[in-house]
Amino acid sequence: MTVGFKISHRLARAFLLIAAAAALSACAVRDTTQPGSSPSVHTIIVSPDTATIAVSGTLRLLVELRDSSGALVQNRLINWRSELANIASVSADGMVEGKDTGSTSIVATSEGHSASARVKVTPHGPPPPVPTGFFVSPTGTSTSTGTIDRPLDLPTALTNASGRIHPGDTVWLRGGTYHGNFRSQLTGTASKPIVVRQYPGERAIIDGGGVSTTPSTWAVYGQYSVFWGFEFTNSDPNRVLADTERRANVIANYANHTKYVNLVLHDGGVAFYNESPYYDVEIVGCVIYNVGYQRTDRGHSHAIYIRSNTGPVTARDNIMFSGFGYGVHVFTNPGEGELNNVRIEGNIAFNMGTLSTNSNSDNILFGGDAYSTGGVVKSNYTYESPGVTAKNVQVGYGATLNGSVQVLDNYFAGGGTVLDVGYWSSLTASNNQLMGTASLVTLNDASIQMSTFAGQMQASLPTATKVVLRANPYETGRANVAVYNWGQESSVSLDLSGIVPQGASYEIRNVQDLFGSPVVSGTYSGGSVTLPIRGVTPPVPVGFSSSRSPATGTTFNAYVVALRR
Repeated sequence: MTVGFKISHRLARAFLLIAAAAALSACAVRDTTQPGSSPSVHTIIVSPDTATIAVSGTLRLLVELRDSSGALVQNRLINWRSELANIASVSADGMVEGKDTGSTSIVATSEGHSASARVKVTPHGPPPPVPTGFFVSPTGTSTSTGTIDRPLDLPTALTNASGRIHPGDTVWLRGGTYHGNFRSQLTGTASKPIVVRQYPGERAIIDGGGVSTTPSTWAVYGQYSVFWGFEFTNSDPNRVLADTERRANVIANYANHTKYVNLVLHDGGVAFYNESPYYDVEIVGCVIYNVGYQRTDRGHSHAIYIRSNTGPVTARDNIMFSGFGYGVHVFTNPGEGELNNVRIEGNIAFNMGTLSTNSNSDNILFGGDAYSTGGVVKSNYTYESPGVTAKNVQVGYGATLNGSVQVLDNYFAGGGTVLDVGYWSSLTASNNQLMGTASLVTLNDASIQMSTFAGQMQASLPTATKVVLRANPYETGRANVAVYNWGQESSVSLDLSGIVPQGASYEIRNVQDLFGSPVVSGTYSGGSVTLPIRGVTPPVPVGFSSSRSPATGTTFNAYVVALRR
């Protein structure tokens, strides 16, 4: 199995070693602080939440206690128990010992709240660890060894640490904020990519604020590299720029065979950009919001900006909302490349462009001033709030005559025009649902017949609630959810079987309150779970006192399901 693309037994073992090292002092403590005093425990996180040990083997579990605001709570009594003590026992300080082959849950309880880890006991223990990992922190140095206790600085790690980082290695980003702009030269191989990933249970933030607006915050030049699970922002509060200025792009890809997985990108310029010569590029599972800036002519910068002369380039299962510019922007200017073999699949995009004061931008634009062919727009889900007059989705741009495109199985709701279609030599459209109270489909090319969309248009909004659940292709226990709550239900059911392992701790977060309290959290016991539907205020952009984007209320919301680390 390719290292870094799925949580293999080898990678799980690495997580265990990391958690154990961090947990050496994480014992249960009884103190003078009384349970129930302020602040009280609201959430418990046990790490790791799944583990494998041998008979007679041991593992110390790490516990985090957090209050309702997400802040750490200390000096509380933690009670431990094993559901099957004959399989694995647990001591008062969280030390687990394997007794017999099988599986059990180890439960930690404090102030009425519980969380658990699923422990499997085998005759011979877990597989050997994954290849060497290197550790990076905001206080690391260029001369450090890269071990967990002597971490590197980020620029040194991204330039291969003087040849010490090899194909197949993982670079772990410890929690904290990394300020500046960075260049990755890390180069793996097809079977052994180099993975740069957030350390489990911590929050690593790359902040491009306070640096020149010319370079991108994170530029990638090395092939076969993967960037997974950390956060990008720009803390510069200036969002209104002169016509000669721009806010720095966040990620710029200048390499083939790269992946960008489950990142959080907000408040920069263009969140992700792929230049025309590069192919075999994928951006997947990312949450992108509040990107862009205002000029006198219009709002600028997009969530995902793709060009490619050859492809394939794929954007799938990302969530985008509340920007100054477009959501997915498959576009090129004259003479700047083509748009070939680009696939847009499974994305959720809503209310893009609504931060701008003087322009409208689509949730999805697929087409530009140069030729496009081999395109696929499949199983995407968009929403425009009432009063948003932008085109929701545009396939084809201006008078450019393109080759082929497939528009399949999409669900597009609302907007001044739900779907605007340009000029294509071959357009296939089937099983789409296009709905709204204004214009449904605009055809600019007289050779394309309205019958192409027969049975796919509804000149009103539905009354039955629609729930979309899409499993993440790379991370066990993770999925995106879109709820079109046309029926104004107070809650909906989500069947998480096949996504969240039974016995695993999980949480569901509204993407418009991504770092707030989970909407739902607990230990998964199988079947369906209940997801309450509550409206939230859109996140406030950096430099603003409030968001200009309209609230989606209880009519539409998007969520991320994930295992709790």
